[in-house]
Amino acid sequence: MFCVFLSPGLAEDITFPADAGVVNVKSAPYNAKGDGVTDDTKAIQSALQNNRTKQIYFPNGNYLISNTLYCRDTGGSQKRFFLQGQSQGGTVIKLKNGASGFSNTGSPKPVITFWEGAVSDATAFRNTIRNLTIDIGQNNPGAIGLRFRANNYGSVRAVTIKSSDSSRLGKYGLDLSVGLNGPLLVKNLTVLGFDYGVYFTGALHSATIDGLSLSGQRLYGVYNRRQVLNIRNLSSNNSVPAIKNDSEGSPAHGLLTLIDGNLSGGSSSQVAIDNSQGGGLYVRGLSTSGYQYAIKSTVNGATTQKSSPVSEFVSHGVLSLFPSNQTALNLTIEDIDVALDPPANWAKVDGSASDDTAAIQSAIDSGKTTVYFPNGNYTVSGTIQVRGNVGRIIGLGGARITTSGAFRDSSNPVFKIVNGTQNVVIIEGLETDLDSAFFIEHASPRTLVLRDLGMSGYRNTSSGNKLFMEDVVGYRWYFKNQKVWARQIDVEASSESRFTNIENDASDLWILGLKTERDVSVITTQNGGRTELLGGFLYANRPIPSGTVGFLNNESEQSLTWAGYNGDFKPFVREVRGGVTKDLDSASMYPIKYGKMAPLFVGHQ
Repeated sequence: MFCVFLSPGLAEDITFPADAGVVNVKSAPYNAKGDGVTDDTKAIQSALQNNRTKQIYFPNGNYLISNTLYCRDTGGSQKRFFLQGQSQGGTVIKLKNGASGFSNTGSPKPVITFWEGAVSDATAFRNTIRNLTIDIGQNNPGAIGLRFRANNYGSVRAVTIKSSDSSRLGKYGLDLSVGLNGPLLVKNLTVLGFDYGVYFTGALHSATIDGLSLSGQRLYGVYNRRQVLNIRNLSSNNSVPAIKNDSEGSPAHGLLTLIDGNLSGGSSSQVAIDNSQGGGLYVRGLSTSGYQYAIKSTVNGATTQKSSPVSEFVSHGVLSLFPSNQTALNLTIEDIDVALDPPANWAKVDGSASDDTAAIQSAIDSGKTTVYFPNGNYTVSGTIQVRGNVGRIIGLGGARITTSGAFRDSSNPVFKIVNGTQNVVIIEGLETDLDSAFFIEHASPRTLVLRDLGMSGYRNTSSGNKLFMEDVVGYRWYFKNQKVWARQIDVEASSESRFTNIENDASDLWILGLKTERDVSVITTQNGGRTELLGGFLYANRPIPSGTVGFLNNESEQSLTWAGYNGDFKPFVREVRGGVTKDLDSASMYPIKYGKMAPLFVGHQ
């Protein structure tokens, strides 16, 4: 494992330049106090409903509230909300003890919500909450810490959700049960107390969690019903089951993937992971203590019980086309996180011109380490070189880049990563409208991190470098002779665009959580590349023409865990080995309602 810098809790000190367009809830006209005494409900709610698409900032403090905070503007829109605390441990939003309306566990009520009302589409794009604590206080048994919804890209990062009640009363810590939820990313979440730590139901569109600490739950640490849920780095200290992978009767199953879990404190009458309803389950690197069993899994009437430690477990038979190693590829996993530099080292992009290309290049060449885009639209007509001293390019709020003129119709990149003084370059917090132009050309051995982005077009032209991706939606991914780690990636190329989704050319590609829709092949692996997919959700929201391959492995290696919903790739998998071609169709997979799943497919020796 490799980590450049990880900044949990009070070690964080996230601040922004004065001219960044960030909305500070303590400043006029909102004037929240954050003193732990004043009721800040109205002040914060006013800041939220009047500043959708802007970065809404909570300096360190204790913000006492008495009612739900709604991430919803005055027109009713519930997308592109960006809530940012100064630090996970220092920014605390706390519900008043015994607050009115939070006592009924049969009709629970959220402290903070990103969605209320009917769900008619999947367009809750970019919702984000980061670096703060939500405390439901005492004597609020019907409280939900956070009800969160996002589609395609959106995240919960470095958040603590806690019940201060002596009995840890509370309904759900993180509630993901809103309809048509995901894909989304949860990273570095801590949940203390509640009946359920994380609660996820429905059938669309998956969630990915990397870094989850649970303790003091009363019923289940994680409860999943029917969803595709992908988890890595789970720590649980609970007497109750850490995971319940539930179904709505056969074949309304979910698919849960867990990589690296340490589940302690268990009761000898309980199991750590309960998969007794026929769901799909893939587990690797699990240790437990105190529980009767590490895993109990029942599929088609047959029950399997596993004791700790568990190196690898698959609920259903492993699928393959050629003689293969019957375990996943188990590629090396690396982690990276780089702390924000102080605002004195930031350079602002002046977005006042009709064409912002020169202004962006000027900010990069300023000598500062961070270049920032305040909320707004920026027009680009040519390639920008990422060079010099800059190590981070960050969009704040709903910042957006749009290409123009002939550049829009070209395949040239908006950003070209070339050599510079920083070993790591981070690009984050932007959405784009590029047409045919690429967003990034990676033309340097420097490590690149792409995070919280809506983009189209990445290609690598420098052998041996590293790429990290988190919470990214886009297509035209060309990985070549490099190592790639992706967490929550959504690829949605369409046949009419004539674009591709992912091409792995002689690279190591590791993915935790992938969602796709439409009718284009998902991943092609060739020239000795290795692809490991841990938790894919393939949503056929239109007919897929026969002959469209989901995963193509051409004289290379792959292992895959995924579910297909609402329609089939034909075939789902095609492999070419030694000049021989074989296909895997849906008939060979395992049933779920409206689709099929593969808890593990292997195609490697």
